[in-house]
Amino acid sequence: MTVANGVGHSTPTTSGRDLRALLRELIAVEHVRGGLIVAPDGLVIASELPSHIPVEALSALAATLGRELEVRGPRLRRGSFLMANFAAGDGTVFLGGTPVGFILLLADSEANRERIRHAMRGAIDAVRQAWKR
Repeated sequence: MTVANGVGHSTPTTSGRDLRALLRELIAVEHVRGGLIVAPDGLVIASELPSHIPVEALSALAATLGRELEVRGPRLRRGSFLMANFAAGDGTVFLGGTPVGFILLLADSEANRERIRHAMRGAIDAVRQAWKR
């Protein structure tokens, strides 16, 4: 579960180093169907997906899209890539960049996109804080 920290972001109740627990908190957001955390090379770090969704294919897609957004962000003068979402008639995919890789969430069409973006920002911030050098 995430809690508001008074600054407009959510602060996860778990450490940004416990990626599996962080993912469990994210998929607990209403209308989120599942998600995963992948390394930049596509290696699955944590996964909570419905059984009919192929983990390997989705992790490869998350890594490819994440790397592409990281590369294109500065070229488009939009700063560094933090988060993107892709919507279709039956749902939305949210993708966020962290120092350890990418977080991908799958949400159904009834999902409150702003609520999910808010939770993702909190998770991304927690991971960044935990993995500072």
